[in-house]
Amino acid sequence: MALTLIGSFTSPYARKLRLLLWSDKSLIFKPVNYLEEEGNQYLRSINPLNQIPMLFDGETPIYDSRVIYNYISKKWKLKELTIEEENILSIIDTAMSTGVNLFSLRKGGIDINQKDHYFLVRQVDRIPRLIEHLIPCVKKLDPKSDWNYLTMSFLSLIYWLEMREIYSSKHIPEVVDFMKRFSECPGVLETEIPKA
Repeated sequence: MALTLIGSFTSPYARKLRLLLWSDKSLIFKPVNYLEEEGNQYLRSINPLNQIPMLFDGETPIYDSRVIYNYISKKWKLKELTIEEENILSIIDTAMSTGVNLFSLRKGGIDINQKDHYFLVRQVDRIPRLIEHLIPCVKKLDPKSDWNYLTMSFLSLIYWLEMREIYSSKHIPEVVDFMKRFSECPGVLETEIPKA
């Protein structure tokens, strides 16, 4: 039975799952623009979390990217993540959710660079600290042997942060090198945001 991934072209969460599922040529990707009322209403009607991505395996809905990964991992009998890898994925996902929160606040008209706002200062400070923590892992990775959900997630995160101008890692040679080395992995070019 075909898998249907509901997401958007811009979501880093949807992109990392599109990369994971890239080898499944029967995958149906259904883009939804949740920023428009029609897309938002559609999401509300199919997902109580009212978020993307979500997956349908036939009629079975799976609501969250981490749960989708766990589901696909079991279904495809992928190697189970170690505790260290789970921690790395949590760091990446936290950086993603922080970035998405900052993007949403900025889109809502809030200056996210306020220096006297405890919550905003904490959020803005979190992303570089998390990325810095990942640098030792990133620099030893090889695109031929390490193209997996962790590297797909990291690539999706960095690409999205740069695209949304939330955080630039162009001053971090290890991250720049990672993005260059992994840019030709399967599905990377095909899952970039379509040019308007």
